[in-house]
Formats: sequence, C-alpha cells, structure tokens
Amino acid sequence: MRLVITRQAEKDLADLDVKVSMRIRATLDKMLTNVQAVDLKKLKGYPDLWRLRVGDWRVMLQISEKEVTIYALRIKLRREAYRQHQSS
Repeated sequence: MRLVITRQAEKDLADLDVKVSMRIRATLDKMLTNVQAVDLKKLKGYPDLWRLRVGDWRVMLQISEKEVTIYALRIKLRREAYRQHQSS
C-alpha cells in the first residue's frame, strides 16, 4: 500500500499545531505497516471512504484497492469532520 496525502489534506496539516500534525503523520505511517494498530472505520453509505481517528482529529481516507493506494482527503476536528463530509 502507498499513501497519497492530497493537497487539501496537506493544507489541513499545515494549519495544525506542529505536535498534532506530527502525531497524525505518525499514525498514518503506522496504519501502512499495521492496520490493526490504528482506529480505522468504514463510513456507512460510502463504498470506499474510511475515517482514521487520531485523538479528537479525524482523517478522511479513500482506499483504492485497484490502485493499492490510500488517499488522505481531509483532516478535521471530530465535530467538524462528519458534518462537513455529509454535506458534500
């Protein structure tokens, strides 16, 4: 598996505190080596969307099994992540 962090997700990371950003990046790296070590759940109603929980933060992911690629789409606080996602 390879990880692609989209431009929007990079922007989200850049807006965060350095410690939080490093923690999220470390969790994304950990996910690539051991999926059971992270809190990853499929989003209901979406065939290829997942969420990764990192404390109060959520990383919205799209997993393409055909391309063997994980795309990090957005990084938001929990209270904003689902509201934002559902309105799109």
